[in-house]
Amino acid sequence: MKIVRIYGVQILFILVILIAGNVLYSQNVKNASQSGYQCEDFRTGWQLSVQGQTFNFDELPQYYSGGDIDEIVLSRTVEGKDTIGFFAAQQQVFVYLDEEEILRFAKLEFLESRTPGGGWQFVELFDKDAGKTLSIRILPCYDSNKIKLPVIYHGTRAGIIAYYLGEKLPMLLISILGIMVGLILIILWAVSGKKLQLSKGIPGLAVFAIFIGAWSAIETNIYSFFTDRLVLFSWMSYMCLKMSVVPFLLFVNYTFHKGKSKPLHILTICSLAEFWLTSILQYMGIVDYADTVFITHVILMVGSIYIIMTTLPRLLRFKNDWEGLADRKITYTVHSIFIIVVAVTALLDLFFYYHSNSTDIATFSRFGYFGYIIAVTTASLMDFINLIVMGKQAEIIKEEASFDAMTRLRNRAAYEKDIVKPGAKQRKTMGIILFDLNNLKLFNDVYGHDMGDYYIIVSSEVIQDNFARWGKTYRIGGDEFCCIAKNLPEAAFEMERMKLEQRMNELHVHGYDLHMEISSGYALFDPAKDQSLKDTMKRADARMYERKKQLKAKRGVPEAISKNR
Repeated sequence: MKIVRIYGVQILFILVILIAGNVLYSQNVKNASQSGYQCEDFRTGWQLSVQGQTFNFDELPQYYSGGDIDEIVLSRTVEGKDTIGFFAAQQQVFVYLDEEEILRFAKLEFLESRTPGGGWQFVELFDKDAGKTLSIRILPCYDSNKIKLPVIYHGTRAGIIAYYLGEKLPMLLISILGIMVGLILIILWAVSGKKLQLSKGIPGLAVFAIFIGAWSAIETNIYSFFTDRLVLFSWMSYMCLKMSVVPFLLFVNYTFHKGKSKPLHILTICSLAEFWLTSILQYMGIVDYADTVFITHVILMVGSIYIIMTTLPRLLRFKNDWEGLADRKITYTVHSIFIIVVAVTALLDLFFYYHSNSTDIATFSRFGYFGYIIAVTTASLMDFINLIVMGKQAEIIKEEASFDAMTRLRNRAAYEKDIVKPGAKQRKTMGIILFDLNNLKLFNDVYGHDMGDYYIIVSSEVIQDNFARWGKTYRIGGDEFCCIAKNLPEAAFEMERMKLEQRMNELHVHGYDLHMEISSGYALFDPAKDQSLKDTMKRADARMYERKKQLKAKRGVPEAISKNR
């Protein structure tokens, strides 16, 4: 349910942005129309001429294909003052007014490219032009058998721009959001990725988000209103798409296959090789990116098919069968679902890329990619939070297992573990203090076990208060305690023991004849006598019993009682 709520919030957030953007755009269009901003579809009334033949269309189609054609001409009569605008992508365009060339959009001779890129073309007409014939000559840069026909608008230049920006600004916002997610992931990984034990695939997801975001932003074609470096942006679009493949494959490989998937590794190498080879061919003027982008599409589709085939079967297995992915269960589930969304949206865009005149080839995949990025990022963070929670629980359980429930001192198991840890160099500064509660059994027999428990708890607090600063303290038996001390001189121990015994004397309970009393003995590690700290403990134990006899003799405890330690 938590996942559903989070995804619901994300969807609501995106919907709010889109609705707000559309409302704002509608209001601006309304205000703009009142101020003379106009934009209308202008695909009717044109004649299409190709190879000496003329065709009339009620509305211009998206494509014209057939035979070996290398150009087409659109023409119509001008009615008066007007502005005509259309987007030309990967085409050379020449506009004439009664045989006089008034606009040229052609490839640049100084660039090794067969295309002038993609950009908006505007034709300004005046009242004096009424009755003249406007002709748009279109030459394809690549496919000579099929020519895309542009979507033509008329009105005012500002109105056409406003209309297009209103359509594409939400897409641009989504693209920027994807880039921001990628940058945040990179910063998070750089600052504390290893410390937080995030998946090694997270940097791949971050870089993928950045390149896909950049590609999507360029594909809105908004840049063409502000710059004339159209070929450069066209190259950047292809490069961003090609460079997004490797980080995506690496993310999937490292996150869900521990980096051991050979098919994904091979596809990664193929994508790297394809990028460098096609880039070299582009810069040498041999082959354009547009000629080789189908290879990128093939690698993406093969990778997507492989990922779907390997994720779905595992997702459909029993819930407890995750083959080492239990710590990324949410991420894997979300990835399995959204990778299908990515594949479907990418297929839709590929279809429209090859079979429509759309100026934006990221129309559907933009939502698929960014839905995947946001969903998987959220799922990864949720898995990480679950790991933290489980880690804290494990620490608590581990801590509980190392402490005595009654006194909250470390227990015998912790003592046995810690006493063998120090190496030879560390042992030189260490010592062992042993404590024993005098007459605990007698306390239990005479006053009951509740009083005996009180005796143990009070004694543990006194021992902790006096010796905790010298080392770790343990309860190693019913009435036995120990401290593994560091840098504690004999003289300092004697002073601490005097304080401990004095405090125990002051804790005499009114109405009780027996006194609570702690015997203690201390021995420093001696390399000449001790092989380990356990040998030191034996010497401390002997001194502790000496002190026990001294205290019992001092208090005059009857021999019958003194036998009950």
